[in-house]
Amino acid sequence: MHATTDATESRKATEAPEKLNLPRTFKIGSFHVGSSFADLLTSAVWNRVLISDLGVLATPVALLSALRYLLAPLSIWAGNRSDSHPLFGRHRLPYIWGGRALMVVGLLLTPLATISIAADGASLLGWLIATLAFLVFGIGTLLSGSPFMALIRDRTPPSKRGQALSIAQIMLLVASVIVPGIYAALMKHYSPEAFFRTVLVGVGLAIPFWLFSVAGEDPRVSATPADPRAEPPLSFLALLRMIWADPRPRAFFMLLALGSISAFAQDAILEPFGGDVFGLDVGATTRFNAFWGLGVLISMIATTVITRRRAPHQQTPTVRLGLLLSALPMALIGLVGFFKLQALLIPAIFLFGVGFGVYTVGAIGLLMAMTTDRHAGAYLGLWTVAQLVFRGVGIALGGIMRDLVLWLTQTPNIAYASVFMLSAIGLLVCVGILARVDAPGFAAGHEPAPASALAMADA
Repeated sequence: MHATTDATESRKATEAPEKLNLPRTFKIGSFHVGSSFADLLTSAVWNRVLISDLGVLATPVALLSALRYLLAPLSIWAGNRSDSHPLFGRHRLPYIWGGRALMVVGLLLTPLATISIAADGASLLGWLIATLAFLVFGIGTLLSGSPFMALIRDRTPPSKRGQALSIAQIMLLVASVIVPGIYAALMKHYSPEAFFRTVLVGVGLAIPFWLFSVAGEDPRVSATPADPRAEPPLSFLALLRMIWADPRPRAFFMLLALGSISAFAQDAILEPFGGDVFGLDVGATTRFNAFWGLGVLISMIATTVITRRRAPHQQTPTVRLGLLLSALPMALIGLVGFFKLQALLIPAIFLFGVGFGVYTVGAIGLLMAMTTDRHAGAYLGLWTVAQLVFRGVGIALGGIMRDLVLWLTQTPNIAYASVFMLSAIGLLVCVGILARVDAPGFAAGHEPAPASALAMADA
């Protein structure tokens, strides 16, 4: 367990200079450059090879890609362990590097699986290796994710924690734009040799970023004897019960969950929407994600700069604005589909990206505020679960709803518009849930206030 109490840690954090160390922030944030090299090998390169080049059905590939969502609760456990059980004298680093080592093992198994599946699409050995690869990769991702977020929190002054994590996320977005071009140059056409070379290069580029970014950032735990008066660490289940007993984390969990469902219900149907309703070709619909991503990137950078003087617990207005700026373009996309207003389609997608970027920066701030010093990793793991699991739920629900309404109406524009409009309603409901998230009170360690008082305080 930590050698200091929550009160001592809070006092030290308060005494620290409230100034963001940009060189350190960019150094730690470069961790996500390595993450892009690793994630895109599985989410883009491997998926494309199997489905497009080898003609494998999309279902088993999608199920393997979804494994990490099913394992998401592991991130809470990993975060809690990094809080309370340091390894080799450090709280975060062993979990981060251990998880990334597992990811490397998983990635190096994918060429073996691909060779076997290419020879026989029904190869039991090939699919077993692929399952093992994605299982190990997913476990590694989740073991290292929450401790990494907790490390950013540990190394940043309290009022700048949201800004630091936003910068790390922006670096992830920028890398996600650049890395696909590198992989495209490495493998213009599939061959076992080209794929193996691409994996080796991707892993070889990811590892230095993972090592450099966090090296020297996790100080060794003090060897002084533990204070006998200090509370013993809670068990994992007891900690979850303690967190869930407070209505403020419950409300924040619901906000993140419904926000993820509503924002990502469009994820699997946006490109088909362009083809089915407007008759656009694959090249045109593929650019939808680029326009959305550009909106997200621009607004995240702008919002991070504009709100840089706000403490994380002061980001409630930013979240509210982001939800509204996401809901309105989402509803507009629904109207564009219903009335077939193709000229407004790209502007609406771009504006949805702008709104989602504002929401993301605000939510990152609240995410940092809705933690405690003693259990930072566990809280951050819980917020990761809320986003990961319910993002997957949203993607699934969007596809199911589209199919159901299409079956009932036999009209594609109504089927797609219904998904977009319900998503917009969900984002507006999140505004109401936000009123119950008393981030300032939680950050200050106050007891929960009555619901009526929260509503008045947030007005």
